[in-house]
Amino acid sequence: MRINPVKQSAAGLVAIGIVAAALCGAGNPSVLNAGASAQALSRVGAANEFASTSITVSAVSNAKAAPYNAKGDGVTDDSAALQAWLNAGGTRLADGTYRITKGLILNGDNRRFQTENAKIVADGTNITALTVTGRNAIVSAYIDGKNKASDGVKVTGPGAVLENGWYENFRSTTQSARGIEARTTGGITIRNNVIRNVVSVGDTTLGNGDGASRGIVLSGPAAATAASVISANLIQNITGEEGDAIQVLFFDGKTSTPFSSGRVAVSDNTIWNVSRRFIKIQASDVTVQRNKLNFYLTTSPTNPATSIDVIHSENVKVIGNEVNPNLLGPVVIAVRGPMGVPLRGIEVSSNIIRQAATKKSIGIYLTWTTDPIIQENLISVNGTAVQMSYTTGALR
Repeated sequence: MRINPVKQSAAGLVAIGIVAAALCGAGNPSVLNAGASAQALSRVGAANEFASTSITVSAVSNAKAAPYNAKGDGVTDDSAALQAWLNAGGTRLADGTYRITKGLILNGDNRRFQTENAKIVADGTNITALTVTGRNAIVSAYIDGKNKASDGVKVTGPGAVLENGWYENFRSTTQSARGIEARTTGGITIRNNVIRNVVSVGDTTLGNGDGASRGIVLSGPAAATAASVISANLIQNITGEEGDAIQVLFFDGKTSTPFSSGRVAVSDNTIWNVSRRFIKIQASDVTVQRNKLNFYLTTSPTNPATSIDVIHSENVKVIGNEVNPNLLGPVVIAVRGPMGVPLRGIEVSSNIIRQAATKKSIGIYLTWTTDPIIQENLISVNGTAVQMSYTTGALR
């Protein structure tokens, strides 16, 4: 393992400028252009700006016109009208607040869907507001779960692009809750979205799904066949029993020593407030880079864990992230290999780690790894900068 000198300064509380104050202190307009507003907010703190994928809108029937007759008044149940409109090829949902009590499905390959000066209010308990099937969909939507729907968007097809969207207020007392869920091995791009206020209350039993709150979760039942990107999103208030802002999980159902290849880049996201982890990686071949992780809640979560948690995953690079003071667990960045099977291809470099002087912390922790690269990290903690166990090559 190559260890370059670790820069460690005296511990101290670093003041965080709350750039998302407008989100926390004021209500959002009832009708929003998701593309413009989400893009502007989600780029807060991002190192790079990504060009928006153009959505070409063909002549598609107005959802408010016959034979669909959606009202868009925020009161009428527009579930059936919108589903019929989507089935007929509807693309652009404009000008209104569309209340649904049943989840919508966007079927077919190469579909496009966007809201324009409109939002969907998902007013049904534990529904998924929008399920996207088929290949190569492009979606840019504003969806409000009204603290009744459990999930915002679920994608099952490969090659999708979810960008410039706004997904908020998803909650469940009996199951998991998610802003964006993608289950595919064929690659997906999730960028420039706002995901906020996702809560699964839980049942006090960790790890059983009930209580799992996720801002973005990307998973696959086998190794990825195409690359995925999760980038430049603004994720805020992922709480409840087990709140993780971003989770990547690729598992073939056979072995997690290590987990399957995910081929995912998680970069340039800005995250505010979680109850368990900011980023959880359970997939090999993943880069976690230039993310800014912030926390301004004053009450400690019930089940805090590691800020960036890499579990049983090889060829993972954690580079250039900024982890600001938080009330999560004492370990800030962790890479944990399976017992007796050391992980290879691990790099943790150029990260900035700051924790309060009153909190006993470990900046970087590695166990069961071989020849990891740990270099050029700036660590300001009251405790241990870098701690390793069952790691070979440490003196090379």
